[in-house]
Amino acid sequence: MAWGSQQEPQSPSQELLDKPVVREKLPAKLQQLVDRDEDFYGDLYSQYSVNSTDTPYRYAAYANRIRTILVSAHRYVAYTSDIGESFRPIAHPWLVRSAYGISWTYLLGDVGHEGYKAYLRNRRALTPAGEAYKDASEISQDQIIKGMATGNMTIGNQNSESKDAPSNWPTLEIPLAEDYRMVMAKRAVFQSIASMGLPAFTIHSVVRYSGRMVKNAKVTFIRTWTPIGLGLAVVPFLPYIFDHPVDEAVEWAFRTGLRAYGGEAAVRPLPGRSLPPREEEESRAVAAANISWDEYKAERERSRELRRQTEKSSSGIASLTSWFGRSETDSEKKKE
Repeated sequence: MAWGSQQEPQSPSQELLDKPVVREKLPAKLQQLVDRDEDFYGDLYSQYSVNSTDTPYRYAAYANRIRTILVSAHRYVAYTSDIGESFRPIAHPWLVRSAYGISWTYLLGDVGHEGYKAYLRNRRALTPAGEAYKDASEISQDQIIKGMATGNMTIGNQNSESKDAPSNWPTLEIPLAEDYRMVMAKRAVFQSIASMGLPAFTIHSVVRYSGRMVKNAKVTFIRTWTPIGLGLAVVPFLPYIFDHPVDEAVEWAFRTGLRAYGGEAAVRPLPGRSLPPREEEESRAVAAANISWDEYKAERERSRELRRQTEKSSSGIASLTSWFGRSETDSEKKKE
């Protein structure tokens, strides 16, 4: 055998492979385990142990409910500043500032989260899943030179369709209303008004004016805790009071401004995402209102011509019917 060479392992012969395995008797202890395999796990885990519903582990089943509560109540995190505002008469100023810090942290996180979701929607609309990019061809040298000179890399292909054009893609441009930056701006305005501005004004007013009402009370407990209790009692109702009206107002303001700036193309929905019925009806009404006078006259002329043709066809059918009826009566008179 040469130095450094490795001897190739020899495969067993076919006769050795076909030979059945010799069965031998197991050791006594191993055979004992095999004989009582059904009772083996009974030694490890007693089948007559204490019922789990009678132990503290029963509360582990409610761990998922904690998640449900947190998900449904996370909106109230934005009102931490309002809780701090309620305790302003007796709390240290740093406690109120910390509450405002928690609220602003939630607001920034919510704006970033909504912006990230909108960014994913934009990217999915611009670059849908597929392998169309594998069929793309290289740009010619003339197109590169002309594009560098003019700043338009599509020059030279404007009059001819390229096979690389993604004609089956949903869209090549994101509307302003669906752009992730515009979504973040709209969410920031909504949170600033519905979560910070109006609730803070409401709680501050409740605490202030209720404090004036009970300032002459003889009991110190009433003078101190009545404004705090009333302020805290308003907090659960804040989402129901402000969220929907502010959302509608912000949505209307943004859509109106974007429509005035970029037209209907700026507020159209992304492909595969339909508008709510109210917004769909509103967009149709705006589109109908934007018809020019010439288009309106042409539409009226078409409807008038269609009405004339309908009247002619109906009169022709009526004349034929009357003619056939007259011929039948004449034939009957002749027979008589």
